Amino acid sequence: MNAAKNNVCDAPRHDDVEAPAASKSPARASSSDDAYGGMLGYVLGLFVFYVGHDALQEHNFRREGFKFGWFMTCVEIGTMFACALIWEGGAAAFSGGSKDAAAPEDVAARRWYLVGLVFVIALSQGTGSVALQHVNYPVKVAFKSCKLVPTMLFSQCVNKSSYGTQEYAAAALMCLALALLGLADAAHATHATHAYGLLLLVVAVCSDAVVPNFQEKLLRGLKMPLGTMVMYSNAGSFALVLAYVSFTGELARAVASERRVSTTSGSRRRRGCDVDLAR
Repeated sequence: MNAAKNNVCDAPRHDDVEAPAASKSPARASSSDDAYGGMLGYVLGLFVFYVGHDALQEHNFRREGFKFGWFMTCVEIGTMFACALIWEGGAAAFSGGSKDAAAPEDVAARRWYLVGLVFVIALSQGTGSVALQHVNYPVKVAFKSCKLVPTMLFSQCVNKSSYGTQEYAAAALMCLALALLGLADAAHATHATHAYGLLLLVVAVCSDAVVPNFQEKLLRGLKMPLGTMVMYSNAGSFALVLAYVSFTGELARAVASERRVSTTSGSRRRRGCDVDLAR
């Protein structure tokens, strides 16, 4: 009788076994769909804004007399910092970092990696923009397309990632295809390519390859909040580039040049209106 009772008690009931699975399945499917939908939105947003950024950048450097690559970098990073600051809730976000509980050794490591991130962001953005004064835009696109391989190499050093031969081969082929696509228009370019511009692009590509690895180290390895990392890294890069363009005088020259362009455009529009009225 005891055996029979034990068998009855130990036997799994149908509703106890299947009900949890049935109740969790829709929730898991919903969360998975939300994750994929969010990722798709991020990817599309990145693509749209990246294309818009490059189109506007090329348009400015095609203007006659525009040779202010570091000034453009200062405006770009300053805009990113302003957007990150607004997203994080304004100036009060600078005092909110203390709420993030982290071990003292992690705090020290964060600072060092954040300083490195500030420097490589400023260097990659600045040298990439200045290079457009010496090379054609398709050449820059071709060089920047080769960023994947050095990114993987730096990832092995910084984040201890490992990649197989097939992954490196696939990355190299993709970079080669993108580079050839970018160079397809080089024969029809209007400006000559100089060795100094190519050197700047090499520096930009190597620096740009370090950026995602430092970001991954801060976010995953040291558990730094995403908004805090974006805000502080762009704030530091903006201050660094702003100090550089102020010291070299490029800031004053660029502002004076933009004022002349604005004044000339306004005069042309007024003359056009006067001609239309005279007719």
